[in-house]
Amino acid sequence: MSSEAQPAPSQPPQEFCVFCGSAIPERGVYCPNCGAVRQSLRHANIPPAGLRRLPYEYASYYPSAQKRAPVRQIVKTVSAYVMLSFLAQLALSIVVLVYGATVVTPVIVEASEAWTEHVLFLAVPFIVPLVTLSGSTLLAYYYLLIVAIIASCTVFFVRGAGPFFKELMMNAKSREHSVVFATVGLLFATLFFSLLVALLSDTSADEVPEAATTAEYLFVLANASVWEEIIVRILMIGLPLLVVDFARRRRQTRLRSYVIGGGFEMGILEVLLLIASSAIFGIAHFTGGWGAWKILPAAVGGLAFGYLFLRYGIAASVTLHFGTDYLSMPIEISDSVGLALITGVGIVLWAAFGLVFFVYYVVRVIEFLSGRRLLEPKPVVAVWGSPWPVAPPPSPQLRQGQWQPEQQIELQEGVIRGGSSPAPPPQRAGVMGGYVCPRCGGVEARWKDGRFECLRCGFLS
Repeated sequence: MSSEAQPAPSQPPQEFCVFCGSAIPERGVYCPNCGAVRQSLRHANIPPAGLRRLPYEYASYYPSAQKRAPVRQIVKTVSAYVMLSFLAQLALSIVVLVYGATVVTPVIVEASEAWTEHVLFLAVPFIVPLVTLSGSTLLAYYYLLIVAIIASCTVFFVRGAGPFFKELMMNAKSREHSVVFATVGLLFATLFFSLLVALLSDTSADEVPEAATTAEYLFVLANASVWEEIIVRILMIGLPLLVVDFARRRRQTRLRSYVIGGGFEMGILEVLLLIASSAIFGIAHFTGGWGAWKILPAAVGGLAFGYLFLRYGIAASVTLHFGTDYLSMPIEISDSVGLALITGVGIVLWAAFGLVFFVYYVVRVIEFLSGRRLLEPKPVVAVWGSPWPVAPPPSPQLRQGQWQPEQQIELQEGVIRGGSSPAPPPQRAGVMGGYVCPRCGGVEARWKDGRFECLRCGFLS
């Protein structure tokens, strides 16, 4: 029984680089000489290998175009170290909060001051009374405020300590911030803006709420740090998001996110609720006894609190609110001149860095509205034949893949010898010439059995 001879499968034609003429292996993607993508794969939009030969008008970033990135990292690191001074102030404020219980408790028990009948309210933005607390009920509520603030600060530190340490060590990305960095940066920015508005407005004593006792300040400011976050951030941002997301069947995976916040993306609905709640927050300060000058800085502060609630959670917004309101409380209960001097210098320093952060967040808002990034290094466009020289075209023998024993190709970082010559050292590509893996574009190889073995994917060429 005989069978007809089957025709031998046809071999695909040998393909050569259209730029330098070098032979490209059958399974190769890149030219082993200049790094260009083979012509039959140009439509696949594969990036070139290394910095050898770039296709016409191919945009890419180079070290010379990235000089601003280290500057941003340096500024971020310096800012992180300045934030350490405020974190020390925040820890001192927590100590004052706990110590304040010994001052506030006797006043509530004895009901010796008018404020010991405290009214919980809603801000719509007019003040709407809800319930009046006094006696043991008010005392229990005050202790709950202390627990809520300490718990929020604890969560704040635990979640942000690791990423913040990387920012101190200059190991974090410039555009990605830890919850600690974002919270304190926003506090610096709002502090600067509030001081600027207060100076430009020339506020009088009639536009500031009437002075109260130390016990009342300790209670009222602790109450504002928690209660205002509940009635503004949770009731005006979290719950409306829950209702709308249920209606469009796109709710968060965890229902508690609408109460404790965190993990929300800044979409149109989130931005609208953020702006509306911040405006109500600012006007409520005016209806609550402050002068009209307080509306704008309070609204900007509301933007910061709401942003933290959406991105990082209620713990971050309570920490920022507490840190802002209790900023001067340590010197209110102490007669130390040194502490007052240190606090004053710290406020000036934080406000100075607040200018930097305020400009930064204004730029981020412009980026959000415009849909493009600003202050980024621009890509350098390479045009054929102008920026970088390449190795000369190989000889006709090399174009056919025929290595001669003593034939040499001079490279930037060494000499490659073929045939029976000694094996060359592992090669790392430079700006021109050098090894390029035809399969993956890797630029490091070792000599193995008369061929180069790619150190990335192991391809032999």
